[in-house]
Amino acid sequence: MIMIGLDIGTTSISGLLYDLETRTVLHSTTEEQVSKPFSLNHEWERLQEPGIILQQAERILGFLLSRGPEAAGIGLTGQMHGIVYIDQSGNPLGPLYTWQDGRGNLPCRAGDSLTYAQQLSRLTGYRIAPGYGLATHYYNLQHQLVPEHAVRFCTIADYIAMRLANSVVPLIDATQAAGIGGYSLETGAFDITALMQAGIDVTILPPVVPSGTAIGTTLQGIPVYTSLGDNQASFLGSVPQPADSLLLNIGTGSQLSAWLPEYNPAPSAMEVRPYPGGGVLMVGAALSGGRSYALLEGFFRQLITAYTGEAPADIYSLLAQLLAEEPADGMTAGLKVNTQFLGTRADPGKRGSIEGITLDNFTPAGLSHAFLQGMIDELYGFLKDLEQQGAKGFTRLIGSGNALRSNPVLCAKAEAAFGVPLTAGAQMEEAAVGAALCAGVGSGVISSFKDAGAFLRDIYL
Repeated sequence: MIMIGLDIGTTSISGLLYDLETRTVLHSTTEEQVSKPFSLNHEWERLQEPGIILQQAERILGFLLSRGPEAAGIGLTGQMHGIVYIDQSGNPLGPLYTWQDGRGNLPCRAGDSLTYAQQLSRLTGYRIAPGYGLATHYYNLQHQLVPEHAVRFCTIADYIAMRLANSVVPLIDATQAAGIGGYSLETGAFDITALMQAGIDVTILPPVVPSGTAIGTTLQGIPVYTSLGDNQASFLGSVPQPADSLLLNIGTGSQLSAWLPEYNPAPSAMEVRPYPGGGVLMVGAALSGGRSYALLEGFFRQLITAYTGEAPADIYSLLAQLLAEEPADGMTAGLKVNTQFLGTRADPGKRGSIEGITLDNFTPAGLSHAFLQGMIDELYGFLKDLEQQGAKGFTRLIGSGNALRSNPVLCAKAEAAFGVPLTAGAQMEEAAVGAALCAGVGSGVISSFKDAGAFLRDIYL
């Protein structure tokens, strides 16, 4: 009844032992990513070293097995969209192109506003955003950057799973495949015809298998299961009752997620992502997320450093003090911040703004409140899309992510906007818990993904 969950994140790697019987985390550990970026030739590149990430994941797994050698399965999740090229022996060729890599957002020709991601989207008929694996691969194809001996590419979590399972062929489930791009929700597979029309050799795509498929065993004989996309894993690991719950996650990025039993092809600003076991996850993604508040923190840090000549140790405590001393409905009213500083999925060129400045509200506290409110407003805007998709009756707002957990004022603004109490899941590493539950389904201990919520503690802090 004990499963291991690993979360291969962008900035950190987490692992835990989850006891399905008691619904508790027995042991957990989180390490900052030690992978040093590849030598960058361009400012828009965001690359990491897959070999170092594998070593770190193996070390964390070794720690967990020393605490729970009886573990019956290993589930994984991790940063979505990015890709690693591998050879026929399962070795990585070059870097991990992360989801933050900007090559897909570059213009196809000098003086032309059409980007590589937009061109690929037109050729295939699928919306393939910059940072998605196929947009990255499409750019690499046009610039002869695909490694000569590459036979596949896959996500970093699926690469780690493959290596832990002593396999040389990466397998991918629907949640990760859709994050690469060119995946058909109707057929449950990559759209081979559309991708071939765009000039992509589809043999480089990893085989798609059902979520929770066993792909091999570790040297200790422990089964390893296909990885889940981190968004779906977080939902699985924090929402006991999906039908009536909204998941609000604010970390490096941020998302508003809701599960729907059926796919509705009606146009929407939200992304429609496959959910393990059936149904879809409607996801409204705000690219800046917690980095919006970090932008404000950096502004104050530079200002104080310029004035005093010394870099301050902690600016977030100062921001918290400002928020507590001056309520948002006082002199700060009217100030509005659009936090789309990194654009949106649909419009990468869009940028944020500060509006409604008066002689009274342009204060440090006013900016602090307005930045937090802007972060919530961007996510709340997706609720109208959910209603247009036929979703309604949400009675729970579940919060996850470090930004929410560490900022009570942000939580209060979320409650006020959505009109329901915000509750935090009992476990902090939601994605890793979701990965462990996936292993539980794959092993048969949990009968289905639909029943996985029963193995969560329905207790909120």
